[in-house]
Amino acid sequence: MNKHKILGKIGYTVFKIISFSLKKTRYTSDKFNKNDQYIVVFWHRKIFLSANTTRIISHKAALVSPSKDGEMLAELLIGEGNEVIRGSSNRDNIKSLKEILRLIKLKYSIGIAIDGPKGPIFDPKGGAVYIAQKSGLPIVVATGYASKKWILKTWDRMEIPKPFSKVILYTGDPFHIPKEMSIEEATVIVKEKLHENAVEAYEEYKKKYLIKK
Repeated sequence: MNKHKILGKIGYTVFKIISFSLKKTRYTSDKFNKNDQYIVVFWHRKIFLSANTTRIISHKAALVSPSKDGEMLAELLIGEGNEVIRGSSNRDNIKSLKEILRLIKLKYSIGIAIDGPKGPIFDPKGGAVYIAQKSGLPIVVATGYASKKWILKTWDRMEIPKPFSKVILYTGDPFHIPKEMSIEEATVIVKEKLHENAVEAYEEYKKKYLIKK
């Protein structure tokens, strides 16, 4: 076993301990059905909360970079019940695209960090949109908000909730991308949805914990 797998397993143990300690509130859109198939998108910085959010999806796979950092992340995602596809979110990555479409035929939902694997931060790649158009599956955003967190000095400014913090796990409304829409136009829409849902997650946090009743 290589050192990155070992570090990944250690990281997953830390993930489970922190996740167990969190005071979690789940907000799930009425239009979301955990038994349906989706292309699940999230910002790379939100991987920790998104992994918690998608626990309700039983049949799922995730796209992970073939890099050494991806090797560590893969251990977390496997631990969370994901099949792992090694590749990038660029629509021109033919090998990973074929594997994704194969798993979609087997009724898997597909999770993609849309600005990964190396950013820039909040700059979505077109792969998730292309897959949604190709498969006809709706896109859904998985995000969240943590009351206390560490923000790492990485390209994505990754967020790690601090133990015992209050978190909102947020799943937005599913939406379809028309097949005739350009990748560029559709990517702008997905980016807007990601930001809107992040704001809505914070609003849910405010309503639950900050606004006096």
